[in-house]
Amino acid sequence: MKSRLVLILISMSLVGGCSTSSRNGVSNKNSISEDISNSSFDLPPAKNYSRVDDFLDKELTNEPDVLATETLSKVPSERIEEPEDVSDALKSALVACYRKQFKLADELFDKLYRSYRNNPIYWSQVGSCFLIKGNKRKALLFFNKAKDLKKNYAPPINNIGVIFEKEGFDQKALKAYEEAKNLSSFSLTPLFNIAQIYTKYGLITQGKEYFSTLITLNNKDQDSIYAMGYLEMIEGDFNNAIGYFNRLSRDYRRKAEVSVNIAYTLHLTGNTADARDVLAKAEPTNNDLLNQYIARVRAKIGS
Repeated sequence: MKSRLVLILISMSLVGGCSTSSRNGVSNKNSISEDISNSSFDLPPAKNYSRVDDFLDKELTNEPDVLATETLSKVPSERIEEPEDVSDALKSALVACYRKQFKLADELFDKLYRSYRNNPIYWSQVGSCFLIKGNKRKALLFFNKAKDLKKNYAPPINNIGVIFEKEGFDQKALKAYEEAKNLSSFSLTPLFNIAQIYTKYGLITQGKEYFSTLITLNNKDQDSIYAMGYLEMIEGDFNNAIGYFNRLSRDYRRKAEVSVNIAYTLHLTGNTADARDVLAKAEPTNNDLLNQYIARVRAKIGS
């Protein structure tokens, strides 16, 4: 049994803001006076790229996804990629960007420039910060700077793909994601971005193959688990969809755009009481179109 509501899920694309944790950033000034000489203005030895910098750091990946959008589209928004196992100083600048503490981030990046000016990781993170700010032109400039320093460097190539996709050039975006995937065998971000492009164009089988691979590599990848559940739902396999939805964390299930789809799927499997309970726990949203959809589902399940 398929309803018009399922078709709405395929056709709607809502753009909204995401919520990130907000903490007050403090920039510590060095109060120790120093003698000034010509040597004070010499550039320190540059910290160049190191292979170890490409390994993932789970502490940073737990930060909120600042580019995620509140949406009813088939899969979550495209992901930017960052090499995360870096110095605490670079990590602090990136986290400040994630928390939208842009003034603090700019101060930290300025202080790090002399030491990291020849490091592609630095420029990739500067580019990511501009992308988070919404300045795609400057982001592209710095991603290309990172590429100039290390030609076959996956993160900025993936992130250039994100810019292409945001500008509506999906074919170019897919090419960039594919290149980033081929360059970095341990990077999962390009795989996700490829999967969501396939899904966007109705290539459900190919999208599911990629999302399934992502779940195999990381069985706690909430976005990929939700995407698989969503795709099972729109294909009419509601029991399989519920199986995936049941693997989501409590916090993830409370997202309005997630809760409404879980509730509707539960209703379609005859579990209307559970559907009402799920929707009652959904987080509020200011997205008018999403609220209209939620209202329709509430009417459908008698909530």
